[in-house]
Amino acid sequence: MFLLIALTIVLAILPGQPIHAENNSQNIKSYSNAHVSKIKNTLSFISNDLTRGRQTGTNGSLIVSSFLRNKLKSMEMIPFYSKTLTQSFIAVGDHGNPVIGRNIIGVLPSLYYSDKYVIISAHYDHLGILGGQIYNGADDNASGVTALLTIAEWFYNMRKERVGPKVNIIFAFFDAKENNMAGSEFFAKNLKIPASKIKININLDQLGCTFAPPGTREDYLLYVADKGLKPELRRKLNIINKFYGINLDIDHTFYSSSAFYEIFMKTSDQHNLSKVGIPSMLFTSGIHMHTYKPTDEHYFINYPVFIKRIKLIFHLIEDYVK
Repeated sequence: MFLLIALTIVLAILPGQPIHAENNSQNIKSYSNAHVSKIKNTLSFISNDLTRGRQTGTNGSLIVSSFLRNKLKSMEMIPFYSKTLTQSFIAVGDHGNPVIGRNIIGVLPSLYYSDKYVIISAHYDHLGILGGQIYNGADDNASGVTALLTIAEWFYNMRKERVGPKVNIIFAFFDAKENNMAGSEFFAKNLKIPASKIKININLDQLGCTFAPPGTREDYLLYVADKGLKPELRRKLNIINKFYGINLDIDHTFYSSSAFYEIFMKTSDQHNLSKVGIPSMLFTSGIHMHTYKPTDEHYFINYPVFIKRIKLIFHLIEDYVK
């Protein structure tokens, strides 16, 4: 009996051991199984011709921003700014004309009081219509938006079951990434909390395709991160990947290129948050032959791999909010 008690205590304090791992693993398995069709429907809706490429300031962008706002309301998110989930700003549009951009920002409060935050982000805009062709941007970045909505719903369900989170989670859907990252820049410059209160920003940009593997496997995942985060992330991701049986091929080096690594840290919205002192990172599946092309359509999404990526990212966030 003494040996059994001692073993239980040792397992409970092992470093890197996920809290409530067995229970949460079962919960997320049931959530994700129920979400497969919803994931497909969400991604295909966002990247449908109806939304006309989601260019900032257009009717297609308004359709998607309204959709996102309603989704966050259904999950009882509270506003980060004032009394609304929408953060409006002015961006530079075509031919230098000003357009109204709309970030959609919601906060899932911690289960009990906390003054700490984690930001999870993805941009929902794309290129719109160019040369008479709709650029639907299924991978860039309907995939990241769909992943973010899915993760938000999983955490919302966990909160209803009162198993977390212990840190406030900000779900940020940025507009105008394709307009010099104006949405995330405005957000970062108008934070209502000190950057020191934010543990990490995890940005999601192009997560659905498998056309740019760093090795021989299609079930891969790439990331870049601020230097201070690199050792911690390598350890956490390797533990999570193995512990939950996700078994993605995680590239910690971004194609073994320090130059590419540094470039990609500056090419999406995490860069603006990093500049104001928020530890930041990006998850991506890389640039491929359909990126910024009208052929970036939902039927190229590899859903089995996409869902594995969502699960891994969820469990990483879970580790930051426990």
